[in-house]
Amino acid sequence: MKSLKFEGSGREYFKIWIVNVLLTIVTLGFYYPWAKVRNRRYFYANSILDGRNFEYHATGKQLFIGFLVAMSLFIAYVVIQQLSTIGSVILIGALFIAVPWLIWRSMMFNMRMTSFSNVRFGFVGKLRDSYMNFFVYPALLMIGYVVLAIGVEVLMPILGMGLTSLISMIVFLTFIVFAVSFIKKKNTEYFINLSRYGQGIFQTNVKTKEFMNIMVKTVGIALLTMLITALIIGALVYATVGLETLVSIQEAANDPQMMQAQMAAILPIVGLAYLGMILASMFIMAYAMTRQRTYVYQNTTLDDEISFGSTLKAKQLAWVMMTNFLAVIATLGLAMPWAKVRVARVMLENTQVHTGAGFDQYMTQKQNESSSLGEQIGDAFDVDVGLGF
Repeated sequence: MKSLKFEGSGREYFKIWIVNVLLTIVTLGFYYPWAKVRNRRYFYANSILDGRNFEYHATGKQLFIGFLVAMSLFIAYVVIQQLSTIGSVILIGALFIAVPWLIWRSMMFNMRMTSFSNVRFGFVGKLRDSYMNFFVYPALLMIGYVVLAIGVEVLMPILGMGLTSLISMIVFLTFIVFAVSFIKKKNTEYFINLSRYGQGIFQTNVKTKEFMNIMVKTVGIALLTMLITALIIGALVYATVGLETLVSIQEAANDPQMMQAQMAAILPIVGLAYLGMILASMFIMAYAMTRQRTYVYQNTTLDDEISFGSTLKAKQLAWVMMTNFLAVIATLGLAMPWAKVRVARVMLENTQVHTGAGFDQYMTQKQNESSSLGEQIGDAFDVDVGLGF
């Protein structure tokens, strides 16, 4: 197994980042597409596998087309919102319908703009499959939810409030876990099975059941984490302001001045509680991401010759996420470049690639195949498509 690595540094990226920020402000946002290209080229160029780096080939001019479309739609929405509520609802509905098309076009564009060792990636997904993944399945999820809600309302008078509540909670949770896991499986298959590396074919074989197991464990850990966080916050409240202060706040509900004085006393505790919940949420998110990542990588191959693996652990990713969050807040955003570099480094260094036939031999074969292919570069409709792992 060969691990990827990231050779960039926070200091180096800070120079690119601060110039991008200043030029974007000075040009009233019009420099943003060029800033995005500079960022991506830096991260791709410093992502290394076996001594070779990735490359990003898009230009700011190409991304500017999609940027103008997005800005035009935003301005249209702001104007229409002021003139007509129905018009703004129709525009939002049209954007919702257009999301699968945007994802499809973005995947094709960004994969074509990415290469490794002079071989371009590609995406051969169909538009109808994108609409199934990002329109039909989510719509069915919402319809199923509404049908279950109506069913509960009908059963409530027959079975009684307590029994209906218990049954409905179990049914709702089972439905949500299954539906979300099924959509995750279909999304994963859509993105990976239809991606190409030159003429090489990515393949993954994932199951809804495994995503359900991960989701159930995530929910269990979320409940346990939130309970522990609540107990810690409760203990801090009791040790600092005491229960008497909390009771006096309730008694001072009709006295604004007293209420203001009491709230000022517990404000630091409230802030601490929010911070605790945010950090706990990050750990839960890190657990779900790392478990899904490990499962998907273990079941993904390229041409049946290249296999993948992930060694990323929840504690490791959670630590990076939490410390990044605190650093960015403490520095009013100036630590953002270091935060992005840390995330890139921990993700790449825990990504493994293996080939039994020899990496150099495989890459040479792909380079020879690639040289016979014509480049097909379409218009840029660039949105960030997160695979979620």
